[in-house]
Amino acid sequence: MIIGLTGSYCSGKDTVAEYISKKHGYIHYSLSDVIREMMREANIKLERENFIVFGTKLREKNGNGILARKILEKIAIGTKCCITSIRHSEEVKELRKRKDFILVNINSPQLLRFKRMQYRKRLGDPNTLEKFVELENKESQVGGSGQQLKKTADMADINFVNDSNDIVTLKAAVERLFISINGLGI
Repeated sequence: MIIGLTGSYCSGKDTVAEYISKKHGYIHYSLSDVIREMMREANIKLERENFIVFGTKLREKNGNGILARKILEKIAIGTKCCITSIRHSEEVKELRKRKDFILVNINSPQLLRFKRMQYRKRLGDPNTLEKFVELENKESQVGGSGQQLKKTADMADINFVNDSNDIVTLKAAVERLFISINGLGI
């Protein structure tokens, strides 16, 4: 089974994927890792703005589903994995070619996500809420090769709200999510 996790920045996608991986034996892949690897090879600084520009150019050149195709090349049929950083509707379409794929949209309140972003202190993250909101809006295009976070979220089979910073509460909620996913019979 392939569990795809999409959603807003700092909504907890990687935390959920890491938990499912450790607790249930899934392998965690990130579409962003494909971009990171290519940016390192090209000596491009790993900052959020550069990711967006590089990813958009990569999609323009190779098709909007390129990142999903590259990840799927690594995944054998029957492998249990979580895929994060799904940010374009064409990536979802590529992943849906696998019959064992399910997409979960993870979201959290905007202010909570901004606070999480400040806490993680990743290079290139915005320092103000205004810049954070501006970048989010930029990453929710409805067409073209740029990020389509809202459109991708709208394609989800399941919506999951992560509105707590308490890891015990999150783990319990993820267990309920995992039961829901398995209940779909994919």
